[in-house]
Amino acid sequence: MKDFNNKVALITGAGSGIGRALALQLAEEGCNLALVDWNNETLEETKSLLSSKNISVSTHNFDLRDKDRINELPDKIIELHNNIDIIFNNAGLSVVGTVDEVDEDDWNFGMDILLNSVIQMSTVFLPHLRKRPVSAIVNTSSIFGLFSVPKQSIYNVGKFGVKAFTESLALEMEMAESPVEVYCVFPGHIGTNIYHASKFKSFEADDAGAAIFGANASTIEEAADQFKNNAPSSPEYAAKVIIKNIKKKNKRILIGADAHFYDLMNRLFPKHFLKIIWVWPFLRNLFSRNK
Repeated sequence: MKDFNNKVALITGAGSGIGRALALQLAEEGCNLALVDWNNETLEETKSLLSSKNISVSTHNFDLRDKDRINELPDKIIELHNNIDIIFNNAGLSVVGTVDEVDEDDWNFGMDILLNSVIQMSTVFLPHLRKRPVSAIVNTSSIFGLFSVPKQSIYNVGKFGVKAFTESLALEMEMAESPVEVYCVFPGHIGTNIYHASKFKSFEADDAGAAIFGANASTIEEAADQFKNNAPSSPEYAAKVIIKNIKKKNKRILIGADAHFYDLMNRLFPKHFLKIIWVWPFLRNLFSRNK
């Protein structure tokens, strides 16, 4: 897909972070938008930022765990926008805790948002996307969909699942010579609010999960602020990379020097990767922040 002008894109997690950045950059290219987020206040903020653009914008405020609302969404989008061309399954959060600390409710909560909603959104819109001359599904995994870390078992399983589902769907679309292009995105450390939005089963000073991102915090709030403010890549940069790679039809999209580093190290040194993951916090200062 080389041109977004007059296309219709649906974006989950559009109230902040990469989702908001995608909305703003796609609007610059003349793309009409259907914005989804559970937080109505931030969702409306995103819409207000688009008020000067000559595009149609609709907002859809609901929790992605609500399967009925997802099933109803295609008809609503078609009614409001006449077509649908691109689905950005971007929303996400984390449940931070050891395997012993998380329970069945935590797993259900995390999987419904991280994985099940991605699968359902992709499948309910697929019949409509097949009718378009060219269309796309863009699913956001994570560098944590490439390797695992302590206290992120739910997030790891969800993001590994997104990777597996997306790659399988991509192969099916290619074999069927479908007009639907399928992309999987692997962001590294991006300065978003995901840490603020996450559920914590426990947190300790200099927590291992935070240390991976170079945070040295004594409270959850401090770690969340450091995660967002000290990130090597911004949401705007991430959106720019995603859009650029869709135009080039690069189906596997890594965002940030850290994502490329971890991906390479995991391939070259899988047996020693647990030690290598701690190297990046020391190296990250060598790289300037991507704007």
